[in-house]
Amino acid sequence: MMLLGLVLHAAWLMMPEYFFNSRSDPRGHTGFLYFACWIHVFRMQTFFVIAGFFAHLLVAKRGMRSFLRNRTTRVVLPLFVGMLVLFPLLRWQEIRGGLQTGRIQTELGSWDHTLQHFLDMPSEIGNQWPYHLWFLETLCLLYVLSVVCRFACDRFLDRSGYLRRRVQSAVEEIAGSTFCVPVLAVPVAVLMFWRNSWFGVHVGPLNPSWIGTACYWFIFWIGWCLYVKPDLIQRVGRNWRLKMLAGSLLAVALATVFIGDWKQHRTRVGPVVPEMDLTVIVDEARFRSDLLSDGNAKQDRVRRAIRERIDPEYLAMVRRGERLTSDKAFGLVLQINKNVIDSFDLATIERCADAGLDENPKWKSWVMKPVEERPGSVRKPINAALLHAVFPDSLRPDDPRTRWEAAGYFYAYAVATWLLIVAWFGFFEECFSEQSDKVRYYSDAAYWLYLVHVPVQFEMSLWLGDLSWPPFLKFLAYLAGALMVGVPTYHHFVRSTWVGHWLNGRRYDRKPFLESAVLPGRGDDGVRSG
Repeated sequence: MMLLGLVLHAAWLMMPEYFFNSRSDPRGHTGFLYFACWIHVFRMQTFFVIAGFFAHLLVAKRGMRSFLRNRTTRVVLPLFVGMLVLFPLLRWQEIRGGLQTGRIQTELGSWDHTLQHFLDMPSEIGNQWPYHLWFLETLCLLYVLSVVCRFACDRFLDRSGYLRRRVQSAVEEIAGSTFCVPVLAVPVAVLMFWRNSWFGVHVGPLNPSWIGTACYWFIFWIGWCLYVKPDLIQRVGRNWRLKMLAGSLLAVALATVFIGDWKQHRTRVGPVVPEMDLTVIVDEARFRSDLLSDGNAKQDRVRRAIRERIDPEYLAMVRRGERLTSDKAFGLVLQINKNVIDSFDLATIERCADAGLDENPKWKSWVMKPVEERPGSVRKPINAALLHAVFPDSLRPDDPRTRWEAAGYFYAYAVATWLLIVAWFGFFEECFSEQSDKVRYYSDAAYWLYLVHVPVQFEMSLWLGDLSWPPFLKFLAYLAGALMVGVPTYHHFVRSTWVGHWLNGRRYDRKPFLESAVLPGRGDDGVRSG
C-alpha cells in the first residue's frame, strides 16, 4: 500500500485543478481525479488494518517494552526527522509552485517569502498539514491509544481478560460471517458522518481530528484482532475478484457524487466548514466588479470593508483582470478565508443590517448583538453569511446535502472501503503467497520510497508543470522519477547501512544493484542484524 502511494501522488499532480499539492497542471485530466478517489477509498485503510495485525504480532512475540522501543525507532524518530527535513523542503516547493502559478501573490522572492513564512509559522504550527508524513503521526496516536487501552484493561477494566475474550470472539464471528462487510462498515460510516468528511477518512493537520483518528483506530483494532485468528484473512478474501469489482464500481459512483458536489461547492475536501474552497466563485467577472465597486449602496459599504481586508498583492491581481486559474482562485479564496471569514470585527451590527442579515431568522438573534458579545462558534458562520449576502450572484451558496443523503453516502463509502480491503487481502493471498526475493526487496524498500517520493514528484512538477506533454506521459514521468531516485538511493545509502537498520529493523549485505533490484531471478537475501 505504501508503493501505491507513489501512484496516487503522481495522479494527484495531474488532477485538472489545484488540489492542495505543489501546483496544478494545465494538462491535468479529470480521469486522474477519479483514479485518486478510487485509491483513496481503501489504501490507507488497508495499511492500518495491516499495521494493527503486525503491532499485535510484535507485542505477542516480544512484549510491550520491546514493541515500544521498536515503534519509537521506526515510527516516532522518522516522523521527527521528516518534520525537520522533509516538511521544510515540501513547504518550500509548495511556495515555489504558488509563485509560479500565481496562487501566491507577493513582492518578495521565493527565498524571502519562504523565510517569512517559516518565521510566522510557530504560532500556527498546529494548523500545518504534515503532507504525507501524517500517517506516521496517526500511527503514533494509534499506538498510544492501544497501549493505554491495554494498560487500563490489565490494571482496572478487565483483569481477568473475560471482556477482551468476548470482544475477540465477536470480531471473529463477524469477520467469518456473510455480513462481515456491512457490519464492519457501520462504525466507520458513523464516524465519517460525525466528521462530515466527504473525501473519506480525514485526520487534518498536526493538531489532528480525533474523530478521524478514532476511525483509523477502529480499522487498526480490527487488524489487531485478526492476528489472533489469521486464517480469517484468507476467509474474508474469498471471491476477491467479485469484491474488487463491486467495491470499485461503488467507489467510482461515490467519486462521481463527491466531484460533482465539490465543483458546485456543496462539499469540501475536509469537513464542511464556513471556510470556502476555490469552487465557490461561480462568476469571476461579476465577483471582480462587485468587489471593486465604489458605490454608496448599503451592500457596497460592506464590500468595501471586505476589500480593505484583502492583501494589496491579491487586490492588485483582481484589478488587473487576470483570469482566475484554479491556483489563483485558491490563493484568492484562501485570502478571503483568512482575512474575511476569520475576521473578528467584520460583521458589525451596521454591516449585518446593510447586508440584510438582521431580517434573516437564522441570524437575526445573533447579528443584533455587538461582535464582542457573540459566542466564538458563530463568528465564522456569520462572516460567511455576510459575504454570501453581498456577493449573491458571484459566489455559490452553501447547499449541503440532507442528513439522510449524507448518511447514505457515508455508509456506501464505508462498504466500498471494506469490500476493497478484503479484496486486496484475497489478491495478495493468491498472487504473492510464495516467497520472492524481489517482492521482499521492494517490501523493504517501500518505507524509504514513500518517505522520499513526494519531494521528488513535487520538484518534477515545478519543472514539467507547464510543458504541453500528454497527461498520461507526465503521470508516468512522475512515477518513473520517484522510482529512479528512490530505488538507487535505497540500495546504496539505506539497505546496507544504519539507515536500513533504523527503518526496517535489519541491514542486508551489499549486493550488485541490478541483481538485487532490476534483473529477474535471485535477488538480495543476505541479512545482518546491525
